[in-house]
Amino acid sequence: MRPGPKKTSSVWEHFNKFNERSVKCNICNKTLKFFGNTTNLKQHLKRIHPTLTLSSTNKPTSNMSFITGNENERDTLDSGEQDLSSGTGPSAVADKENTRPTSARLVAKSGAAPPKRQRQMKLFGDTSAELGESEIKNLDRALIKMITNDYQPLSIVEDKGFIEYSNLLRPQYKLPNRKKLSNDILPSIYAEQVEELKLLLNDTSSVSVTTDIWTSDSNRGYITVTCHFIYNDEFHSHVLSTEEIIGNHSGELISTVLSDIFNIWNISNKIITIVSDNGSNIKCAINDFLQKHHHPCVAHTLNLSVTDALNSNPNFQGIVKKCKTIVGHFSHSVLACNKLKSVQEQMGFPVLKLKQDVSTRWNSTLIMLERLVEVKDALSMTIISITKAPEFLDADEWAVIEDSIFLLKPLEIMTATLSADTYPTISMVIPLVRGLQHSLVNWKSKTDICETLRKNLIDTIARRLGILECNKIISKATFLDPRFKKLAFGNDINANNAQKWVSEELTSLINEKNQAPTGVDEVEFQPKPQDLDTNRNCDIWSHFDNKVAKAKSITTPLTIVTLMIRQYLEMPYYERKSNPMEFWKTHKSTFPELYKLAVKYLSIPATSVPSERVFSKTGQLTNLRRNRLSPKHLDKIIFLNSI
Repeated sequence: MRPGPKKTSSVWEHFNKFNERSVKCNICNKTLKFFGNTTNLKQHLKRIHPTLTLSSTNKPTSNMSFITGNENERDTLDSGEQDLSSGTGPSAVADKENTRPTSARLVAKSGAAPPKRQRQMKLFGDTSAELGESEIKNLDRALIKMITNDYQPLSIVEDKGFIEYSNLLRPQYKLPNRKKLSNDILPSIYAEQVEELKLLLNDTSSVSVTTDIWTSDSNRGYITVTCHFIYNDEFHSHVLSTEEIIGNHSGELISTVLSDIFNIWNISNKIITIVSDNGSNIKCAINDFLQKHHHPCVAHTLNLSVTDALNSNPNFQGIVKKCKTIVGHFSHSVLACNKLKSVQEQMGFPVLKLKQDVSTRWNSTLIMLERLVEVKDALSMTIISITKAPEFLDADEWAVIEDSIFLLKPLEIMTATLSADTYPTISMVIPLVRGLQHSLVNWKSKTDICETLRKNLIDTIARRLGILECNKIISKATFLDPRFKKLAFGNDINANNAQKWVSEELTSLINEKNQAPTGVDEVEFQPKPQDLDTNRNCDIWSHFDNKVAKAKSITTPLTIVTLMIRQYLEMPYYERKSNPMEFWKTHKSTFPELYKLAVKYLSIPATSVPSERVFSKTGQLTNLRRNRLSPKHLDKIIFLNSI
């Protein structure tokens, strides 16, 4: 009987035979049983490697065999149901070196080349293939990440459009229902991330906390706590918890909630300070009940300072009120809004809408005025062409607006600079306040109204913010910032006080580090009693030796601190735009105790904005689509969003 063309299954591109009864997968190194056919091998590829697409061409291997010319047998082999590499068929195994010559002889005898194999095993997109457990976990994580990062509702997994989209992307992945997502997957991933953060906090000696209270759209009161610390010379800022507060927001209730959060995270003894707004209830909770140090939010203090200055200038307030009326008209009138858009397009200007201010944020007034100046020309053309238009601004009022923008802009920059949480901010408070005061003093106003506003700003900032230079924590942080040291202080007395406070804490650290039984050196240098008895008249060095021993035991810690501070101050000032932690990372072996203090104080945020941002973001989360979102799920989503 004439031998047929040689055949081999394409799955052998990914398997090697150990012996007659076992094979090994080249992709995952798993050993499989072999029974003379490739059925279980193909099933392995479908289950474990579903994205694999096998080649449509046969590559000769050492496992090739020859078969008889029976057409039925040939068709069966072409379908991949049999594999002759086991050696159980009627053909003989071809030697690797003789594979090509043997094929040539077969072609010559048959008179025609064997038909090309057209089959191809397509596993990608095969809906019958099952996903591995690890793949399902990764897809679940990606789903949770999408929901928490973008504040999507948990019910998105039940939306028809999202289900269809997901099925097109990965048919093998079955979306979890909302119940499984909220009761199983979300808590599991949350627990993993909590443990990771707890490990970081356990290795951290000091943390700072910010907190803020807010109310959701469903009239539920919440308190958010964020923590800030430096680990491995890098800044970390995380949301710890968002808890519902039920009842009157008294200082006692707030302190109870905060205490529970601190105990859960085991940070109560590590807190340096708690940053919050100036509300009396939260200050009472921190100072009186928790007995922690309270640091007032500098952004709130600055906001109060500017608001006081603006409200004490009735002429400026009259212009602002007029601007609000104009903006309000265009916000509520579709006709006026469309007309303004049309005029902007005709004049070749960018299409911009007017912006209304918010009474609780002074910088929203600045934003409103800036936008009015941007659309001034188009707005002037629009006002005269619409009926029932509000009273427009005259030339003098426009001059006041433009002058006030330049006057108020530095305060907005200062607010934005101090509201960050990725670099040290508390050490920037003193130099920024001094720089702001210098800018206001030297500013030349073009209008009388702005000149009055300038003087009011100088007074309120000096009264509310100038005192911060005497704050111990802020002073220490400024002194320990290699960009500022003592040079940032406006008063030499305050600079010297900062140095004194740092020196005192350094001395305490060194004493704790070198704590040992007192009087050891003195005993070592004192003459022995028998020496005094036998050489009472010859011991002429004992007096000097005792003085040396006392000098060593008393002056050593203070000397170390003095030399360390002097060496630090004599070093060149660090570049102002650089990260001060890069300096301390380089010099922590030179100044180990100073480094510890720098890590402790430079991590403190100057404002409570990090916790307030949660309030702003959750406006997207607690909306009409998520008005039934439970507080515990809200807490988990906000936490994962901050990771």
